[in-house]
Amino acid sequence: MNVMQNEQVNRLRVQEIMEAFQTAGGLSAPFAESYVQWYAGVVPHLAGWARTFARPPIIGVSGCQGSGKSTLATLMAQMMCQLHGVATVVLSLDDFYLTKDERRQIAADIHPLLMTRGVPGTHDVPLLLRTIDQLRAGDRVSLPVFDKASDDRAAIQDWRTSDPGTELIILEGWCVGLSPQPTEQLATPVNDLEREQDADLVWRQATNQQLSGPYAALFAELDALLFLQAPHFDAVLEWRWEQEQQLSARYQSAHPADRDPTMSRDDVVTFISYYQRLTEHALATLPQQADYVWALARDRSVSSLRIQAGGTRREVVLK
Repeated sequence: MNVMQNEQVNRLRVQEIMEAFQTAGGLSAPFAESYVQWYAGVVPHLAGWARTFARPPIIGVSGCQGSGKSTLATLMAQMMCQLHGVATVVLSLDDFYLTKDERRQIAADIHPLLMTRGVPGTHDVPLLLRTIDQLRAGDRVSLPVFDKASDDRAAIQDWRTSDPGTELIILEGWCVGLSPQPTEQLATPVNDLEREQDADLVWRQATNQQLSGPYAALFAELDALLFLQAPHFDAVLEWRWEQEQQLSARYQSAHPADRDPTMSRDDVVTFISYYQRLTEHALATLPQQADYVWALARDRSVSSLRIQAGGTRREVVLK
């Protein structure tokens, strides 16, 4: 098979995978179009790059809530496995939240705002690092699942199980790769939540210390970082509200007789206040640190791709 025939076959296989993904409800038509134009070309390069490692490398996929990072990570993993023969496992930072009881304890010990999942300090980083070590050892691994509807870790019988022989790990999450803020930036509150419920800075300082401690150790494991850059924080509300509506629909379909425990729009407005400081910090810092940066418009379409691969920060801008 010559090069042109091979490329044609690959394009057809990409289309088949995407159509199956879309049929399963995991892909919107606009994202499918963006994937073909902006994301698909990166996968063959990363597949070849992954094979140069003696042990499974880790690609971080970072982006604010609703940016499409989870969909991108899952679709990339399928392409890696089915098109390029690279056995890939996706880990979501969200699945490694502390249990409700554990968060209740740190809320009592440190600050009440830590009861709400999301910020650094509310994840089980040791569990995530152990999971990474097991995957790198080639083991069959039980992968935690977090049930957002119940706001608690799922029972172990509901966890996923990886196949043995993992060759690539994708870690996706809203704060993946993020560094701590300079201490002097913590003093000025960014919203009413901080102003009214963290006047003494205890919550802000605690989350920032997590970024300079356990999370720094976790993110040091990354071998490459991909970043989906939102246009601004204001876009997060609409994106996150869309996510919550989808979660609500899935819950009601699965539990038609039960009360829907998902959030209202007002609840979502309050919820994203917990993320505002570090989301804005990510938008200001990660574009300079990531190896691949997709700049997103408000409708989540891609306006440009900047490649800074290999640590050289050599910029290539595609528009």
